[in-house]
Amino acid sequence: MSRRTILITALVALAFAASVALLVARRGASADADDDVSPTASVTTAPIQSGTLTDVATAYGVVQADPAGTITLAAPRALIVQRVLVQPGQAVAAGQGLITVASAPGTDLAYRQAVDAATAAQGDLARVQRLFDAHLAAADQLTAARKAEADAQAALAAEQQQGAGPASQTLAAPGAAVVTNIAASPGDRIAQDASLMTLARQGAVSARLGLEPGAGAFAVGEAVTLHPVAGGGAVASRLAMVGRATDPQTKTILALAPLNGAALPIGAGVEADVVTGSHLGLTVPRAAVVFDETGDHVFVVAGGKARRVFVTVGRDYGDATEIKGPLAAGELVAVQGAYELQDGMAVKVAGQ
Repeated sequence: MSRRTILITALVALAFAASVALLVARRGASADADDDVSPTASVTTAPIQSGTLTDVATAYGVVQADPAGTITLAAPRALIVQRVLVQPGQAVAAGQGLITVASAPGTDLAYRQAVDAATAAQGDLARVQRLFDAHLAAADQLTAARKAEADAQAALAAEQQQGAGPASQTLAAPGAAVVTNIAASPGDRIAQDASLMTLARQGAVSARLGLEPGAGAFAVGEAVTLHPVAGGGAVASRLAMVGRATDPQTKTILALAPLNGAALPIGAGVEADVVTGSHLGLTVPRAAVVFDETGDHVFVVAGGKARRVFVTVGRDYGDATEIKGPLAAGELVAVQGAYELQDGMAVKVAGQ
């Protein structure tokens, strides 16, 4: 090999080594640059708010007729039911016919006896009066005849007041009401004073609630918001009665809240938010709270970084949610984009 050939080979080798070194240097610089670039998320923020929050306990119940507004339609005498003119749950007006009845055979007999006794007493009084006028009867005889006639008339009036006499009679609603229960059917023989049906005076309805002991300090007059389970608008009310003993079956405390004229059907289920007090607390927008497998948390944004803070979540107050944790009012938390963040991630606040 000539000296010229050796020199060319050496130059080629040197150039190749320089190319390799330059490529390695560029790759290293690129890797270092990649290491220096960290992911950045764009978020919106909102300050943590502090204020007085209402303590609310949730209870469940059913719409019922107020005991004071319940009317029991009873049989005025022993009778036989001929027709039932209404259905359970039907609203009726004052004077509307509810049930048609006829007197039982024994009742008819008592009425006829009262009529006959009154007629006989009237006749006897007239006879004694004539004798007395003719000085053929004593004054005490006239007095006795008058008393007997008065007693017979009173007995007849009592029978008539109970509806005896007509072949059939239609019993009417004493006022505007809702039929809650019917205890008789056509053909039934009903004893005197037995229940025929139960009515609830319209407007006299309330929610019967079962309060969980220990859920709060329940007191008469506390505000209640009733939500029909089947849907519909909320009804504002207040506790009118709070029991002092638990139900042996449900282990809840009975409470009543009037519906204040709301047209909810008797027997409808309701959910109630009962105010039990108030406290100071912190709230954030509901979207600021992240729920995942690590636990409930928010991201506090400060210095261009997102810091994860685990919290205990309370109830919602409109669009805000109560939180408890190592936080202070006024700190900024991520709202939109919060679910994309990781602890320590660089953030860019939208609009800044």
